[in-house]
Amino acid sequence: MHAPQLAHSVPLREAHGHLPWLGKALDMLSLHEAVDITDALDRLSARLRTPRPAGSPAFLQAHSARPEAWAEGRWFTRRELDRATGDVPVVVMSFDHHSVVANSAALALASIDRTTPDPPGGIIERIASGPHAGEPSGLLLESAAQRVWSLAPEPDESLRTEQIARALAHLASLGFVEMHDLLSPVWLGPTLAQLDRAGRLPLRVGLFAPVDEIERHAADRRSWENPRLRLLGGKIFTDGTLNSRTAWVLEPYAHAPPDLLHGKALMTPDQIKAAAERCLRLSLGLAMHAIGDGAVRACLDGVAQISGSLRPRGSASLPIRIEHCELIDAADIPRFAELGVIASVQPCHLLADIEALRRALPHRLHRVMPWRDLIRSGLKPGRTLLFGSDVPVVRADPADSLQAAVHRRRPGMSADEAIAPEQALDDATALRCFQILEEA
Repeated sequence: MHAPQLAHSVPLREAHGHLPWLGKALDMLSLHEAVDITDALDRLSARLRTPRPAGSPAFLQAHSARPEAWAEGRWFTRRELDRATGDVPVVVMSFDHHSVVANSAALALASIDRTTPDPPGGIIERIASGPHAGEPSGLLLESAAQRVWSLAPEPDESLRTEQIARALAHLASLGFVEMHDLLSPVWLGPTLAQLDRAGRLPLRVGLFAPVDEIERHAADRRSWENPRLRLLGGKIFTDGTLNSRTAWVLEPYAHAPPDLLHGKALMTPDQIKAAAERCLRLSLGLAMHAIGDGAVRACLDGVAQISGSLRPRGSASLPIRIEHCELIDAADIPRFAELGVIASVQPCHLLADIEALRRALPHRLHRVMPWRDLIRSGLKPGRTLLFGSDVPVVRADPADSLQAAVHRRRPGMSADEAIAPEQALDDATALRCFQILEEA
């Protein structure tokens, strides 16, 4: 099995990344290489024993945990985490950024106990039985995870600027000349403009801001936009992730809690329509996080309801995009091109998720990442079918997505271990999905 080759002379676009998270992640503890619970806890303990710079907060964040890939196939419990970390607040984020485990100190800081209700759009997992039944287990999903993760003190402005500069340099070193940031805070545009004035912006950047803040971004954009730095649109979340069983799926998961058999729908088609029209009226696009096939259908249903005068054009200049699209029902494939919706996808996720996909969706593997079907239906690589990584959820190396798109399996795996091999692309087509092409 040959590795897909990159043509470094062609301009590449990272169509889905997170500069602020990447900047922080480069300084954080990664559990990506942990092989089991003991290994993960030992790495956390070792980091806590490492002397911290003077004035740094006593709060540890770690990222890229993959409990599905650990030998035990589960998260550590709050009590296991407590024994390893003591009284310092510790929050460990899953690789997909949709679930965390917090120790008791972090839960106390967040005022989460047995009486705390689930927040809107989130789940606080409870211990099911025994003397501690009803207490938080430490596992938090979706908005509950973000609530605790966000308790960590933000770096000061100078450190934040340097983190963004390092993130940009990292992407540039991989051959990218353009990237799209998919959950941009209000300070990111001005910070990038400052770096540009100092000659430290090595690539073009397009921003997608939380839709609830889109008017503020739109009002401020004139103060920082330039030909290399643009506000492209808003961002919404319509479901969760496959690994946490919160991705919204049409058919039930093989293994999931009773209340998550179909995942978690976070928005209705009417709400999606309203978000799209809110952005389009500002001459901006919309990026819609949708991983499960139920969420993808809801996004397409919402777009289908948009009034004719605001109908999206299917162009990167005014994009209506669905992000991720890891599972798409066959009936919805032609609707992307028909509605002018861009598919912004991350094939590299397949490399880490093969085992989780087989456990959760053994009956739907033929609908996983159907990029060939999308192209046959009318989407154009590099124009309306875009590749990215979701960095720092996974690394940004484009070779990973090329490997997944062309071979549908990890290097070293046999051909019969591939997921939906009939959806494989050839090298040239996969590479075009990363390229910046002129509109026809």
